Amino acid sequence: MTEQITTPDEFIHKATALMEDRFIHTDREQPVIATLFELGVKHVAEDIMANPELYKPHAELPMPTKRFEKVDPISLMRTEVKLPSLPQVFIEMRRVINDPASSASDLAKVISRDTALSAFLLRMVNSAFYNFPAQIDTISRAVAVVGTNQLSTLAMGTSIMDMFKGLPADIIDLELFWRHSFACGIIASQLSKTFKQGTPEKCFVAGLLHDIGRPVLLIALPEQTIAATAISRHKKALMFKAEQAVTGFNHSELGGMLLRKWNLPFSLVNAVLNHHNPAKASKSPEALYVYFANIIAKTMGVGGSGDFFIRNVNNERWEKHGLTPDKLRKLDTEITPLLHDAFAILKNTAAQR
Repeated sequence: MTEQITTPDEFIHKATALMEDRFIHTDREQPVIATLFELGVKHVAEDIMANPELYKPHAELPMPTKRFEKVDPISLMRTEVKLPSLPQVFIEMRRVINDPASSASDLAKVISRDTALSAFLLRMVNSAFYNFPAQIDTISRAVAVVGTNQLSTLAMGTSIMDMFKGLPADIIDLELFWRHSFACGIIASQLSKTFKQGTPEKCFVAGLLHDIGRPVLLIALPEQTIAATAISRHKKALMFKAEQAVTGFNHSELGGMLLRKWNLPFSLVNAVLNHHNPAKASKSPEALYVYFANIIAKTMGVGGSGDFFIRNVNNERWEKHGLTPDKLRKLDTEITPLLHDAFAILKNTAAQR
């Protein structure tokens, strides 16, 4: 019998105080919210105990003293703003995928030329994410077992992870950003598997990329992004609403536009675009599960893109889609080992960069 580790009371108290702050916008009398809070306290207490360095106080940001003019995000995409360029491996993969004469072995050759990406994908296909009974030791075998479309979706999504470097950590800490993004992807894919809707790989990549608009916004409009971050922290405002107030749009809109500019599949664009818009997200399983996964990951305190406050949820909407309190507890036990596995993969990947 496995010995259960008890979290000391001091960490429970710290986690409870932190979660009470994060849940300030919610009605904790609602069963779903009450369950998310309960699970969140457990996870955050364990994380504070294991990774106290991730819970250091934010740097103080002064409230903005000037008003900014609203920006047209479509125009922003057309300007000479230095947005990140797509990785070469991403471009080559897309060319192979769009070529009707290409084969699975052609895709495997392209991926294999990028040793870091190859190592990452092999760790993924040998992890609890897939839970294959036998070890998969080559990209060719991975393509054959997982499938061309599924593996290419994973590869294209994860190849983007190296695009953002040198951003100010007091605004977006990239380690926390990718931890949250990874968690969102893992949870969204698990929801897809649990309810047998959507494609788990697409849900994973949509979750992985859901907040990509945040670092892009910081690159394109640094002063406005810092102002929105300051407003969110001082007024405890939801980040996407603070961004909307400062710029006239938010990171989900910018991220969706960027993915559309890159000609990524509509299901990914839609999920990124609507991960703060549950009414529109409910029309697509990938978008709906990313909406749910984003909130669940934030309640678990896993990483963060600078946006830590939990929006109130529609209890009926969650229960209608099967996310009852009992199902959330069951999901929690299922995703915990997946997240441990995923973070080990992420740590190994970061060490190789």
